[in-house]
Amino acid sequence: MTISLSARPPEHVGDAGTAAGSRTTVRVELHPHGRVRVHTRTSGDPSRPRLRPVLLSSTTTSARVCLVPEGALLLADDEVELVVEVGPGAGLELVEPGGTVAYDMRGGTARWDVDVTLGDHARLVWGGEPFVLAAGADVRRHTRVRVGTGARLALRETLVRGRHGEPGGRMVQRLEVVDQDASPLVVEELAVDPSTARGVLGLHRVVASVLALGLDLPAEVLTEDRYDLEAGGTWWRRLGDEVHRTVAQDAWSTAREQVSR
Repeated sequence: MTISLSARPPEHVGDAGTAAGSRTTVRVELHPHGRVRVHTRTSGDPSRPRLRPVLLSSTTTSARVCLVPEGALLLADDEVELVVEVGPGAGLELVEPGGTVAYDMRGGTARWDVDVTLGDHARLVWGGEPFVLAAGADVRRHTRVRVGTGARLALRETLVRGRHGEPGGRMVQRLEVVDQDASPLVVEELAVDPSTARGVLGLHRVVASVLALGLDLPAEVLTEDRYDLEAGGTWWRRLGDEVHRTVAQDAWSTAREQVSR
């Protein structure tokens, strides 16, 4: 469904979809007259948890959308899929109202898949809130991003192993970013579980990252924990024990501001 944002916030449509999981689609495109247009769709079993997109604001070139969880996320057998498409020249900022906890799954598993497509000269800002991997959780997360010519991306992610005073569960987290020719820009897979986490992350329980693509950030912006990528862009990665001390706030503020322009 297509909604003109000049009149009212976007609605979402549910359909039968797959029984096991849910899919949320958010698509933003420029419109020759007035504000950008946002297309949203949700599918899957309505009794299962899902993400509901809610419009926060919009202009002639961009929109801000909040991803509101409907139901407890993330539990055993949950399969959450988010599809994001930003059309040529358009901009989108995704906002999360709070962090996500993957709870004890008692031998079960869950999936969280994200598929992002950025058209030529599109812009996406996504300040993800902490993803907490509780004891007993078993999650596979896969994020795929396709970046068009001249597109810009600012992405913040924070993984927290365990709630306060407990060990973390099991997770395989994969990030793939490719350009318009499907050439890889960033590929990473992080696998942790109670038996191997110390060898991978040491004694740290928080992994925080900020990824900025499509722009050249000043060299003086957070020189520590900074990796300038061969294909362009910058990645900050920091390990710590407390979220508020680990997230690279200076890097995130700078990346968000420059991508949003």
